[in-house]
Amino acid sequence: LIIGCMIPYWFAALTMKSVGKAAGEMVAEVKRQFSKVDSKGKTLLTGSTELKPDSKTCIQISTQASIREMVAPACLVISSPLAAGTFFGVQAVFGLLTGSLGSSVQLAISMSNSGGAWDNCKKYIKN
Repeated sequence: LIIGCMIPYWFAALTMKSVGKAAGEMVAEVKRQFSKVDSKGKTLLTGSTELKPDSKTCIQISTQASIREMVAPACLVISSPLAAGTFFGVQAVFGLLTGSLGSSVQLAISMSNSGGAWDNCKKYIKN
């Protein structure tokens, strides 16, 4: 039951870490595009007519990162009930899934509220 309660938090931590890595790759690509200089010495930000944003590369980075970074969270979710059942039996799987379900409800409510707070903060700063 205790281990089951920890799994949703572990999963959430892995996914948040993955989002951070993917965002870092995207920021590096955008910086690279913004630092390009055309023949007139202008960049995308200073009004270059020769340079165009490369959205295809950004989409490719996002797609590849989402597939690559979600392997560990997926393995956690798939392998934890299998390992519990294999090593400890059906009762352990029941406890694991019960703990995960109870903990997930609280985590979902908490993340929903904090996401709303972040959104309200962003709107407040924007205005």
